[in-house]
Amino acid sequence: MVDTRTLVGPASMLAGRLQKNLTRLGPWLKKSGVTCFRAYDRDIPEVPLAIDVFGGEDGQTFLMVIAWSPKHGGGAAFEAMVEGCADVAAAVLKTPRAQVVVQFREPGRGGELEAAEVEQSSHSLVVREGPARFRLQLGARRDPGLFLDHRPTRALVADVVTGRRVLNLFAYTGSFSVQAGLAGAASTLSVDLSASTCRWAEENLALNALAGPAHRVLVADALGFLDDDSSLWDVIVVDPPSFSKSRRTARTFDVQRDHGTLIAAALARLAPGGQIIFSCNRRDFRLEQDALSSSIVVDDLTTVTTPPDFRGVPHHCFRIRGRSR
Repeated sequence: MVDTRTLVGPASMLAGRLQKNLTRLGPWLKKSGVTCFRAYDRDIPEVPLAIDVFGGEDGQTFLMVIAWSPKHGGGAAFEAMVEGCADVAAAVLKTPRAQVVVQFREPGRGGELEAAEVEQSSHSLVVREGPARFRLQLGARRDPGLFLDHRPTRALVADVVTGRRVLNLFAYTGSFSVQAGLAGAASTLSVDLSASTCRWAEENLALNALAGPAHRVLVADALGFLDDDSSLWDVIVVDPPSFSKSRRTARTFDVQRDHGTLIAAALARLAPGGQIIFSCNRRDFRLEQDALSSSIVVDDLTTVTTPPDFRGVPHHCFRIRGRSR
């Protein structure tokens, strides 16, 4: 383990900030029972990292250290700095170094990692979030299977779905559907273009005793599904990526450019009295409300869905409803 008293430079700054963050978050973690959280969120410019803590239901803790490489490549010195910071994170957060996954994020890097990287650093674990259980895979993909900044958004959705029909678009591993199902949703449909994440969503539903015809998963393009679907939904969750390009659909999706079309298509499938929860993680996103129907009401939920363990604006979130007549 690292002796934090002897550290200098970025490692020393990280150690001090991590300890400060743990002190600040400690009361909230204890009261909320949260075991998966962001311990460090690019707080210091000289240390461009995020450090996520994942406490498994078996009592083991894993860390994920995400490093954003400079635009022109970090080089050996940057990589050494990051590895040193990973050592510091393991020491401060009292986690075995073998249970720390380091990922370098570079411009243009895709979601899947190389097979060699997966073999070296892949860890599977089951975590809890309130009543829900989720299987995560750290190191095998760009993301572990659960977006921690949407913890409050999932709780917000769970509060409004009892007895309702829920459509979860861009469902990823089905976390919104799991929380909705556990909260008493009459039905959920999780739609995602990735077959592998749909299988993951099915596993998460089964892990929570939600497997069956009431909680379905569909491999499909979200916009294509909305064009073809004739059902009405009481709650529609729309959490698209900032940008995606699919060989299967032969089209690109840009959330800033295309969100108006996407929201309009979702509104056409919304039951009377229903609501859309729309979110995205593009930091400079602006909702083009003027381009949307004047018959809707939009509530900005960004502040209330931003958790205390994240800095700044990790995502934008809106509730969209029809005007009462």
